[in-house]
Amino acid sequence: MFRPVPVPVLPPSTALAALATAGEHHAWLAGTTGVFTSRPSAPLVLSWTGHTWREEPLPALPTPASLSGVAATAPDDVWAVGNTGGRPLVLHYDGTTWHSLDTPPMTWAKAVAAIGAHDVHVVGTGRDGLHWDGRTWHVRPVLSSAREGLQTLTRTGPRELWAGGGGLAGVGPASYEYPVLVRWDGDAWHDLPGPRLERGHVACLAAAAPDDVWLAHVRDADGLRVHRWDGTGWSEVPSPRDEDRLSVHGVAAGWTWGVRADRGSFETRPAFHHWTGTDWEPVPLPDDLARTSASHVGLATTGTTTWAYLKTAAGVHVLRHTAP
Repeated sequence: MFRPVPVPVLPPSTALAALATAGEHHAWLAGTTGVFTSRPSAPLVLSWTGHTWREEPLPALPTPASLSGVAATAPDDVWAVGNTGGRPLVLHYDGTTWHSLDTPPMTWAKAVAAIGAHDVHVVGTGRDGLHWDGRTWHVRPVLSSAREGLQTLTRTGPRELWAGGGGLAGVGPASYEYPVLVRWDGDAWHDLPGPRLERGHVACLAAAAPDDVWLAHVRDADGLRVHRWDGTGWSEVPSPRDEDRLSVHGVAAGWTWGVRADRGSFETRPAFHHWTGTDWEPVPLPDDLARTSASHVGLATTGTTTWAYLKTAAGVHVLRHTAP
């Protein structure tokens, strides 16, 4: 079962975006406060201290800002990305202090992944991404078309990253979305053959190992489908089954998350499923959260520890699941 852990009181205007882990006992949750209010939006990072979640002191910014991604290689090497003043926002934690790093222009930053302190990548909308070599940022061509964009990024090997998103083909009513999957091999980005997906986009990627990569694909009203790479080929994993209307939003290595709703109701309750090797098993939540309408649901896992987050009318909740 997921068990709640203490979380600081946050404004109702908080939006949660992404969660990252570094080992069993370190995790960070990124988001934004001041969303849809008259106040300027501001980045938010929570960190797990081993006993509670605390709000991190971030550098002051001259313009409204938001965060969309977070990644960590170690407790003293954490990266959070978003956008501010029409430019990418990149924050780095060195174990003591958070710093804001200047970057070249980029259309819209969506995700970050770090291979090491001297090898960090940021992707998003537009053709180019950013690469940090430990001293400076470089603009790297990632995609072949300005009509393509990326929204998910994961480390799949010692020097390898995979990124996924979608592109737009055609014009007007005849236009359609197609999935995009690319790979960083340590030197450059290349197109990567994915599962046979004709339409839609890659919504989420997560890797447990180079031969164990999970991909979430969304195609219009068909909902989210899960595919798995075993090192030699792709296979589709059956979608979780549920008595209620289930909407799966994302995938981690061996996990899915989303929301469910009773038939005839528009209230959405959090839903997390764990892969048993043959099927998806729903993971129970505390009764009060299982019955509560929720949004901004997400999850990250490492080893035997899995963290989940969600937002209800009562505020932000973070839960921890430890495998027996």
